[in-house]
Amino acid sequence: MAMNDVDELDMKILRYMCEGLYSYEDLARKCGTSRNTVYRRIAKLEEKGIIKRRVMAIPDFGKIGFSAVVIGMNLNPKDVEKAISFLKVQHQVKFLWRTYGHHDIIVTILCDKDDVGTCIYNLRKALEELNIAVNRFDVSVSVMWEKMLITP
Repeated sequence: MAMNDVDELDMKILRYMCEGLYSYEDLARKCGTSRNTVYRRIAKLEEKGIIKRRVMAIPDFGKIGFSAVVIGMNLNPKDVEKAISFLKVQHQVKFLWRTYGHHDIIVTILCDKDDVGTCIYNLRKALEELNIAVNRFDVSVSVMWEKMLITP
């Protein structure tokens, strides 16, 4: 769906949905439209793949014993697809981006705070066992959640 296929009302609905869980009635009230219109618009956005998934709750991972680990990887070009295919199915991988810039791939994983080193080691080892040549593996471990806002 091209950006011009998403109108102002669609964007308004998306922004409110990204803020939190609202009923169709709440969204309609906030957007100044009817519940049925909101329902149809959300169905259209899901059908077109714009809404990938509805989020019910986003916990503060640090408060429940987890650390977010962001890893930037530079790979041999022939290994990028293989690495992405592998990373997509890993339970601890929460975000995965193919990027341009300093890294080919950026991945965010969640690890138990006490097992961050082991978690990173196991990921590197698994990539090595798959013969994925990692030229650079930059790691940043979160210490405090300052902001997370996933809105357009």
